[in-house]
Amino acid sequence: MLKETLNKFLIINGVQAALVVEENGEIIESMKSGMSIDQPMQQVIATIMLDSRTTAAHFGDASLSMVFVEFSENFLILGPLIEEFFLVIIARNTANIGQITYEMKKNQDSIVQDL
Repeated sequence: MLKETLNKFLIINGVQAALVVEENGEIIESMKSGMSIDQPMQQVIATIMLDSRTTAAHFGDASLSMVFVEFSENFLILGPLIEEFFLVIIARNTANIGQITYEMKKNQDSIVQDL
């Protein structure tokens, strides 16, 4: 069921991967289109998640709702699910960010139930 939910993101034009990742970088489940997630990429994702939590602590333990990291041709959007689990979307810079974030919020409960 989790794979089915993650697959909904791949329907969005420009989305290359949808992953549920543990805070330590371990991939719990993923759906990808034309890309692979290797160990260095997992470490980058884990670092972004941990640094985001540290930054939130500097704002008085503000709750983390979403992290957006843009590169020249791609971007990552990370959203917390529960405790130490995050939903990570990797997309081309031509993808519709608004549609992706809407789908992230819309499918969050379903993903959490499947964990």
